[in-house]
Amino acid sequence: MTQHAPNGRAVAPAQSRADFDPEKALEALIYVASRVDQDMYRTLKTIYIADKCHLERFGSLIFGSSYLALPFGPVPDEAYDIVKFVRGSIPSSPVEHAIEAFAMEGNNIIPRRDPDLSVLSRSDIDCLNVAIDQCQHLSFQELKKLTHDDAYLATPQNSRMAIEAIAATLPNSAELIQHLADPHPGEAE
Repeated sequence: MTQHAPNGRAVAPAQSRADFDPEKALEALIYVASRVDQDMYRTLKTIYIADKCHLERFGSLIFGSSYLALPFGPVPDEAYDIVKFVRGSIPSSPVEHAIEAFAMEGNNIIPRRDPDLSVLSRSDIDCLNVAIDQCQHLSFQELKKLTHDDAYLATPQNSRMAIEAIAATLPNSAELIQHLADPHPGEAE
């Protein structure tokens, strides 16, 4: 049965941690880093804004990441693990070939190749572009203010942010929260 977001567009069911798509996360990292200054902070915050766009428009996150409320703001946990793996801070990653896709120079993500756009959907790319346009010229403080939203502020530091709290920051929050609670309305339990 096809599911629909509050705006009527077809969408996948609400995502859980098991829905994380590591290949899509890798390609989103490369896509954003190649279009904004390659700073890890700006890249990860731009992905947060892109995920909020995708959640608002389509009722799901781009690659199914969960978000942590870290001291400098929301971070897509699993994508950050990919970055930490490439940096050498952790021993393994769900996409160990990420080390061939980009390098870390200090806090900069340096793509070694173009993103594989076949992995990203049109809606993914559209929301990534919206976020890039919104974030690329912001100062550090402006980007911090934008991403330190009510969902971030309501979450204890270093804890997982609830997707419902992120949805609550969006204009169509009531419909989104209902969609997240019951992504398959009318289906038997």
